[in-house]
Amino acid sequence: MSKTKVGIVFGGRSVEHEVSLLSAKSVINNTDREIYDIYPIFIDKNGLWHRVNIDEWLKDGALKVCNNSFLTPSLNYQNPLFFEIEDSKVIDQIKLDAVFPVLHGTYGEDGTIQGMLELMGIPFVGASVLGSAIGMDKLVMKAVLNEASIPVVPYFGFYSHEWETQKDTIREIVLSKIGFPCFVKSADLGSSVGISRVVSDPGLNAAIDDSCRYSNRILVEKAVSKPREIEISVLGHENPIASLPGEILPHREFYDYTAKYLEEGTGLIAPAQINEKMTSKLRDLAIQTFKSLDCSGMARVDFLINSETEEFFVGEINTIPGFTQISMYPKLWDITGISFTELITKLFDLAIHRQNEKSKISTDIKERSE
Repeated sequence: MSKTKVGIVFGGRSVEHEVSLLSAKSVINNTDREIYDIYPIFIDKNGLWHRVNIDEWLKDGALKVCNNSFLTPSLNYQNPLFFEIEDSKVIDQIKLDAVFPVLHGTYGEDGTIQGMLELMGIPFVGASVLGSAIGMDKLVMKAVLNEASIPVVPYFGFYSHEWETQKDTIREIVLSKIGFPCFVKSADLGSSVGISRVVSDPGLNAAIDDSCRYSNRILVEKAVSKPREIEISVLGHENPIASLPGEILPHREFYDYTAKYLEEGTGLIAPAQINEKMTSKLRDLAIQTFKSLDCSGMARVDFLINSETEEFFVGEINTIPGFTQISMYPKLWDITGISFTELITKLFDLAIHRQNEKSKISTDIKERSE
């Protein structure tokens, strides 16, 4: 039998570029070579696409690009990936059976590349254009979850240009409706980029200014008292399932970018030490969140629990969660009974299944016979 040809797309123009490289290497290392032919596709920080020598990268860690490449959205070419040489002559073309966009953040997790792959008719791992866009935008996500009666912490959002012209009004709203401590975040970034914990008025302006560096939409949300950070992985399409929960024990004040990727010391407890009733409730709510946001394939749902009152909230959803060896998404499935390699196989199967189901939907309007 011929192997399934899959593209692993990584890198990108996001501030999470480096994290994407770590995730992609783990995905490639854990993809079953008996089933799949892997085509690593690297997007550099300028947005150029390259083919990568997979063996050299995995062996010595040196990311050596080969020829420039591009994907065509035309279905007339039966979904090929073209590799180019310097004089622009096509030297190879490959029909990919599925694509795994291991792209965290802007231009990868926000529905942009998903839209391109939809145009091409190529099955891809992860949420649809809509689910990706909603999951990436924390303000829209919270609004949708509110509508679905899923608990979120009190929040307020605004545009960066409003901060420039209505600073006093925004400050008044934050002080009266949110209070301190609070978190100031870029509304459409992940990996805790552009996020600050503010404990008093003097730190508010600087925190908002910092978030405005990374996004034009800003979110301010109330800090949960004595929080426990619980994460649950979700997998599936029509009938998604939830993993056992895990708990983050950050060694810093909160689980910021440095604590996640640059320093050791953060504790990960999997499974989390919470009672059976709460575990069941959070797993059900993770699935409800996944479905309410039109997700598919995979997502990690992050909860905040007040350790004194046990009141809980959905913090956010990650539609392309971290995939490193220590990342919670694969780790939680491993303790639930699905290995890293099995997980990747299931994700490709789900991507192909969803595309097959979508192909059955009619795109022609036909007259109904009376």
